[in-house]
Amino acid sequence: MRVAETRWLGSCSRCGRVRDLLVAAAVLSGCRPGPDITVAGSYFPSWMASLVLGVLGTMVCWHLFTRIGIDPYLWPRPLVYAGLILIIALALWLGVFRG
Repeated sequence: MRVAETRWLGSCSRCGRVRDLLVAAAVLSGCRPGPDITVAGSYFPSWMASLVLGVLGTMVCWHLFTRIGIDPYLWPRPLVYAGLILIIALALWLGVFRG
């Protein structure tokens, strides 16, 4: 009888934890639509727009770095500019489209 009682109590507390996790997952997930943007009547994912804006922003930064004269000192250039694309794209995606 003791084994049955402890098994019943253990499963009850486990069910309570599982129920709490399911409720927390439902509350945290929310019910909002995906982060899409409309361009000329078509839906595009927001990360794609962020990536395009990140590339354009990096081109502007490259032009600015060339004018200032610090472009020759950026080494290795492919990693610097790829990182700059990534930073700009993620900042836009998190700040503007997820906001």
